[in-house]
Amino acid sequence: MSRSDEERIQDILEISISLLKLVNQGQEFFLEDITHQWPVERALQNIGEACTKISDEVKAKYPDVDWKSILGMRTYLAHAYHRIDSDIVWRAASVSVPALVNALEHNS
Repeated sequence: MSRSDEERIQDILEISISLLKLVNQGQEFFLEDITHQWPVERALQNIGEACTKISDEVKAKYPDVDWKSILGMRTYLAHAYHRIDSDIVWRAASVSVPALVNALEHNS
C-alpha cells in the first residue's frame, strides 16, 4: 500500500525531530564514533527517500524546502558511502534539517 504525500510529509517531520535529538548531543559527540554518525546518516537518507515519492504538486506547496538538495544528500549517502564527509553530514543535520522542519511546519 502506497503512502500519501501527507503521510510522507509527516514521516519526514518525525524522522527530522528524532534526528534533532541526536544533533542536540553536539558535534563532538557526533564525531566521536562512527556509531554516532550512522544513525544521523540513515535518518538523512530516509528523509531523502521519502522526498523521492512526494508529488511535484505537494512539493510546490513548500517553496522554502530545497527538495533538490535533500535528494542530492540521499544520493550522496547511498552511493558515496566510501567517501562521506562528516562535516557535510553534520551541516545537513544541524542546519538544513531544522530549516526543513520549520518550512514543513509553517506551510502545513
